Amino acid sequence: MRLILLSALAVLSTGCSWILGDNQALSYLDAQEAAETQVPEGMTLYTYDRFPVPELEGNPGPGEEFKIPVPAPLTVAREDTEPTSLSDFKRELNPRFVRDGAGTLTLQINARFALAWSRVADALAATDVKLTDLNRSIGTYFLELPNPAAEEDERSWWGRLWGEKIEEVLPYQLKMIEAGDGVYLTLQEDAETLAEDSLTRDLLTQVKLQLEK
Repeated sequence: MRLILLSALAVLSTGCSWILGDNQALSYLDAQEAAETQVPEGMTLYTYDRFPVPELEGNPGPGEEFKIPVPAPLTVAREDTEPTSLSDFKRELNPRFVRDGAGTLTLQINARFALAWSRVADALAATDVKLTDLNRSIGTYFLELPNPAAEEDERSWWGRLWGEKIEEVLPYQLKMIEAGDGVYLTLQEDAETLAEDSLTRDLLTQVKLQLEK
């Protein structure tokens, strides 16, 4: 109840001049210019017009019709540069073998991740390597490569029949890691095991040759 009374009192206090008939909001329209202040002789009143209105000479009339200003046309300066050729673009990728601090063989590519990702995918598609899946969010191409043990299997027919089966292909992961101004490719058997150096070099060589074409 107290809150209601306080709210009503606040409303009445803000509009009391209108309610009581003493509204002076528009009185300035009827204001008259007062004469200058008269001071006794010998006394100077230091005053000045804060917002002086300059005298208007003559009657300019309604003037010309207002025209909406139009911005100046946008001009783009032409650059005297020749378009980059495909061969120049491939040279800019500059795929090359380097070893990281742990001695792991990697293929370095001078490109941002998004560009390098699509280029390497195209390079893999142009080889005989089987690409089973890819996951850009973790920077991984999932591959199937021939199993060296299966190629070197010299067991007899009976030995293969009764012995342990050797898979002809094995799953591998080609990892892409962005660092600095480029990306690095390395081959892994799984998330924690690196592939053999010779197999890594063979695969990365195929990718490198395709990127250089």
